[in-house]
Amino acid sequence: MNLKNFFHRWKEGILNLSVEKQLKGKLIGIVGGIVGLILALITMIYKRMWGFSIFVFFIIWLQFITYISTRQQFIATKEMMKEINPQQQDIESPKIDKEIGNTK
Repeated sequence: MNLKNFFHRWKEGILNLSVEKQLKGKLIGIVGGIVGLILALITMIYKRMWGFSIFVFFIIWLQFITYISTRQQFIATKEMMKEINPQQQDIESPKIDKEIGNTK
């Protein structure tokens, strides 16, 4: 596989993502960012860098708010997709189904 072919396939994959998969990827990215920032905050507190650690704490707080918002969008999208296609069986996320009140 050459570089041109790789980028062509990559572009096709990105363009064919569903909204649900985009939101799921965004959630995973946000969680990874929060974990990294928490580790940075712990290191800064250990090194006694108080001023910058306050700044990082507020960045973590904003990431957490973004996570909650994106999660609500993900749940709403999932609920809407279930209403559009009631025959679709969702094996991946029984926890989310329980949260939004869907029972099988």
